[in-house]
Parts: sequence; C-alpha cells; structure tokens
Amino acid sequence: MMFLSFLGISNNAISQNKKKTKKQLQSQQKSITKKINYTKHLLKETKNKKLSSLNELSLLHMQVNERKQLIRSYGNEISLIDNQIKTNQDDIMRLERDLKLLKKEYAQLIYQSYKSRDNFDQWMFLFASKDFYQAMRRMRYLREYNEYRRLKATEIEQTKISLQEEIALLEEQKDERLGVLVSKETETRELENDRLRKQRTINNLKKEEKNIRKQLQQQQREWNTLSKKIQKIIEDELNKTSPDGNKIPLTPAEVALGESFVSNAGKLPWPTTRANIISKYGKHRHPDMPGIIVNNSGTDFRCEKGTTVKAVFEGKVTKIFVMPRYYKVIMVKHGAYLTVYSNIKDVFVQEGQMVKLKEKLGTVWTDPNSGETILHFELRKGAVPQNPSKWLLKQK
Repeated sequence: MMFLSFLGISNNAISQNKKKTKKQLQSQQKSITKKINYTKHLLKETKNKKLSSLNELSLLHMQVNERKQLIRSYGNEISLIDNQIKTNQDDIMRLERDLKLLKKEYAQLIYQSYKSRDNFDQWMFLFASKDFYQAMRRMRYLREYNEYRRLKATEIEQTKISLQEEIALLEEQKDERLGVLVSKETETRELENDRLRKQRTINNLKKEEKNIRKQLQQQQREWNTLSKKIQKIIEDELNKTSPDGNKIPLTPAEVALGESFVSNAGKLPWPTTRANIISKYGKHRHPDMPGIIVNNSGTDFRCEKGTTVKAVFEGKVTKIFVMPRYYKVIMVKHGAYLTVYSNIKDVFVQEGQMVKLKEKLGTVWTDPNSGETILHFELRKGAVPQNPSKWLLKQK
C-alpha cells in the first residue's frame, strides 16, 4: 500500500510537470499562430498591388520564420508526447507485472484460507495455545492475517484501476499526437507556399533592383531631411535663453521625468498595440537581398489600416509638423529624451499638451498607392538617435 501511495504521488508530480511543459508549448503555438495570422492580414492588404516592395519581402521573410518556429514547436510537442507514450507504456508493463504478482500472492492466500476455512479450526488454533499470552499472540496473528488478505484484494483493485487509467491516457495521447502531426504537416505545406511566394517576390525585386536602389536613396534623403528637421527643433529648444541671455535649464520636474524614462529602458510599450517591424534601427543589409543596404535612424512598424499610435511614456507634446514623405510628425518630450512618431494622418493632441503613458496621439497614414500602413518611430537623447529596440519591450 505504501508503495502504491508513493507511486501515485510520483505519477501525479510527473504528470503535472508534463502538463506544464505541454501547456507552455501550446501557449507558444497559440502566440506564433496569432503572429502568422496578423502577418497574413498585413500581406492581404497589399497582395492586390501590382508592384512588389521590400516591405512586402520583409513581411514574407517574417512569415517564413514564424512558420518555421511553429513547425519546430509542433515537433517538440510530438517528441514530448512520444516520451509520454513511452513512459506510459513502461508504466503499463510494470502495472501488469504488479497485478500478476498480486494475483499470485492472493491466490496463495485464498488457498491457505481454504485449508483453514472453518471458524472451528481458528478456534481450535486459539484453544491449542499453551497459555493466555500465546492465545493473545495467535489472536493478533489471525487478525493481521485477515487484514493482510483484505489489503491484498484492495491492492489488486487499485492496480487494476491504475492500469485502466494508464491505458486510457495512452490512447488519448496517441490521438493527440495524430492531431499535432496533422497540424505540423499542414504548416509544412503552408511553409512551402510561403517560401515559393517569397522567392517569386525576390526574383521580381531583383529585376527592379536599380529602381529599388533609387527608391532607397530617396528614402534615405527623406530620413535625413526628417532628422535635420528634428535636430533643428531640438537645438532651438536646447538653445532657448532667458531674458538675461542664459540658457534655460531643465526644470526639476523635467529632470525627474527624464530619470523615470531612463529607469524604464527595455520596458516601454510599443507605440502601436500590434505591428511587425519591417525595418530596424541602424545600417544593415536586407536579409534576402544582400546587395540592398538600409540605414534607418529609427524603427519602421508595419501596421494594419486605421492603427492608433500611443505615447510610449508620459511627456509633453513639443512639436507637431508636416513633412512631404512623413505626412504629420509628432514629437513628445520626456525630460532630456524625445520620442518621434512620423507618418500620422489624424492627430488627437496639441502642442504644449501633457500626455499620459499609452495616451492616443493619432492614427497612422495608409499609402493609397501601396496599401501599406507604416509608422516611422524614433527615440532620441537630445539630438542623438537611440536604438528603440533597447528601450521598447521585447515582443513574445
């Protein structure tokens, strides 16, 4: 009985650990599937456009990688289930051996009971005692013998139940494995479709590489123009002087706000509820077109049409201005730091307004020619650009 109780506790603990691991994998699959569906939705917004773009290629690159992650997760779950099946098969074999042994022992007990089945024999066994103490010992022996026989019968029943439960669990796991395997095969087919579409896009873009280079050069000029405009605004702000000609320092409240902003590095929310990063900060080659080099002073988020932009931290709206390529631009000051939100259509705030964390600033403009909705986001310390990925929350 103690063995069975210990076995039950051990199996429960193992089962809980298995469930936890499986739960983590299924949660991961749910998260990746959500990302894949969102990327598909973004691609659908531009799939009817004749002209392929680097942004579309970035989304397809993302889609392929997400699909690979999902397939790996399904593979891990299948391996986990296979291990569980093997463990349960071993448990079933062990329980069958235990049951066989228990039945054999019980059969011997029954046989012994049959030989001394008459209560009269038991009384004779007691009366044959030499003295009172021997009679007491024999009485205790008979009581323990009967109790032991009862426990053996109970152990057999409990082992039978455990065996039936393990067999049922095994069948359930086999069905579950089949379901996961089907999902994995489906995703593998989808991955191949995504790869083919990605390769077609790469081939189309390579034919247009000269034009793409020109577009990127134009984009770089626009980024530089935006950067100069931001820098000019910041310099004007920093060079403000009091009536006596001295530079106006940050107020204690602004210093405290800047310190609070710094303390939240790596924890700031994204400027949109959901989006895909299609162009990261800094100078880098495109992963699928090594000949194309991009140099971004911020981060570009590809969103769905009508996406709302939110402040990543509390601060003061210092400037709202219009740029030819970036539509409307909103600058929010957080002490010595600034966040810049470009490509805004509808603006919900005014210059000089204090905004709270996650307060709505406006909506992202959708390019009617490409169907793309892209937020260009920058983060600066004074006039110096910072890498937003070091400040924003890592997306799961």
